[in-house]
Amino acid sequence: METVNKKEFACKIAEKGGFYKKDAVKMTELFWETLLDYLSEGKKVNFYGIGHFELKTVREKEARNPKTGEPCIVPEHRKVKFYSSETLADRIEAE
Repeated sequence: METVNKKEFACKIAEKGGFYKKDAVKMTELFWETLLDYLSEGKKVNFYGIGHFELKTVREKEARNPKTGEPCIVPEHRKVKFYSSETLADRIEAE
Protein backbone atom coordinates (compact mmCIF):
# COMPACT_ATOMS: atom_id res chain seq x y z
CA MET A 1 0.00 0.00 0.00
CA GLU A 2 1.40 3.36 -1.03
CA THR A 3 1.30 6.32 1.34
CA VAL A 4 0.15 9.78 0.25
CA ASN A 5 1.44 12.81 2.15
CA LYS A 6 -0.37 16.07 2.83
CA LYS A 7 1.21 17.89 -0.12
CA GLU A 8 0.28 15.13 -2.59
CA PHE A 9 -3.24 15.08 -1.15
CA ALA A 10 -3.55 18.84 -1.62
CA CYS A 11 -2.22 18.60 -5.19
CA LYS A 12 -4.96 16.08 -6.01
CA ILE A 13 -7.55 18.49 -4.58
CA ALA A 14 -6.12 21.27 -6.75
CA GLU A 15 -6.22 19.05 -9.81
CA LYS A 16 -9.79 17.81 -9.24
CA GLY A 17 -11.19 21.16 -8.10
CA GLY A 18 -9.37 23.51 -10.45
CA PHE A 19 -7.58 25.34 -7.61
CA TYR A 20 -4.05 26.63 -7.41
CA LYS A 21 -1.83 24.15 -5.54
CA LYS A 22 -0.92 26.83 -2.98
CA ASP A 23 -4.61 27.42 -2.21
CA ALA A 24 -5.30 23.68 -1.98
CA VAL A 25 -2.45 23.24 0.52
CA LYS A 26 -3.86 26.11 2.58
CA MET A 27 -7.38 24.57 2.47
CA THR A 28 -6.03 21.18 3.53
CA GLU A 29 -4.17 22.70 6.48
CA LEU A 30 -7.24 24.74 7.43
CA PHE A 31 -9.41 21.61 7.30
CA TRP A 32 -7.16 19.77 9.78
CA GLU A 33 -6.80 22.79 12.07
CA THR A 34 -10.58 23.22 12.18
CA LEU A 35 -11.14 19.50 12.80
CA LEU A 36 -8.66 19.57 15.70
CA ASP A 37 -10.28 22.72 17.12
CA TYR A 38 -13.67 20.98 17.30
CA LEU A 39 -12.19 17.78 18.71
CA SER A 40 -10.29 19.68 21.42
CA GLU A 41 -13.63 21.29 22.40
CA GLY A 42 -14.99 17.79 22.98
CA LYS A 43 -17.21 17.75 19.90
CA LYS A 44 -17.73 14.86 17.51
CA VAL A 45 -17.23 15.83 13.85
CA ASN A 46 -19.53 14.01 11.44
CA PHE A 47 -19.25 13.87 7.66
CA TYR A 48 -22.41 12.30 6.30
CA GLY A 49 -21.63 9.33 4.06
CA ILE A 50 -17.97 9.26 5.13
CA GLY A 51 -17.83 8.78 8.90
CA HIS A 52 -17.06 10.69 12.05
CA PHE A 53 -14.08 11.72 14.13
CA GLU A 54 -14.09 11.87 17.91
CA LEU A 55 -11.60 12.19 20.74
CA LYS A 56 -11.45 9.12 22.98
CA THR A 57 -9.77 8.69 26.35
CA VAL A 58 -7.66 5.55 26.57
CA ARG A 59 -7.30 4.24 30.12
CA GLU A 60 -3.95 3.60 31.75
CA LYS A 61 -2.73 0.08 31.09
CA GLU A 62 0.18 -2.21 31.73
CA ALA A 63 2.33 -3.07 28.72
CA ARG A 64 5.81 -4.27 27.84
CA ASN A 65 8.68 -2.27 26.42
CA PRO A 66 9.26 -3.92 23.01
CA LYS A 67 13.03 -3.33 23.16
CA THR A 68 13.72 -4.64 26.65
CA GLY A 69 10.66 -6.74 27.45
CA GLU A 70 10.37 -4.88 30.75
CA PRO A 71 6.84 -4.22 32.01
CA CYS A 72 5.80 -0.58 31.97
CA ILE A 73 2.70 1.54 32.48
CA VAL A 74 1.17 3.39 29.54
CA PRO A 75 -0.52 6.44 31.11
CA GLU A 76 -4.08 7.49 30.36
CA HIS A 77 -4.15 9.55 27.18
CA ARG A 78 -6.50 10.87 24.52
CA LYS A 79 -6.48 9.90 20.88
CA VAL A 80 -8.45 10.71 17.76
CA LYS A 81 -10.63 7.90 16.44
CA PHE A 82 -12.24 7.74 13.01
CA TYR A 83 -15.32 5.58 12.49
CA SER A 84 -16.15 5.02 8.84
CA SER A 85 -19.75 4.92 7.66
CA GLU A 86 -21.24 1.93 5.88
CA THR A 87 -21.57 4.10 2.78
CA LEU A 88 -17.80 4.69 2.70
CA ALA A 89 -17.03 1.04 3.32
CA ASP A 90 -19.40 -0.01 0.51
CA ARG A 91 -17.84 2.51 -1.88
CA ILE A 92 -14.32 1.27 -1.13
CA GLU A 93 -15.41 -2.36 -1.63
CA ALA A 94 -16.98 -1.49 -4.99
CA GLU A 95 -13.74 0.00 -6.37
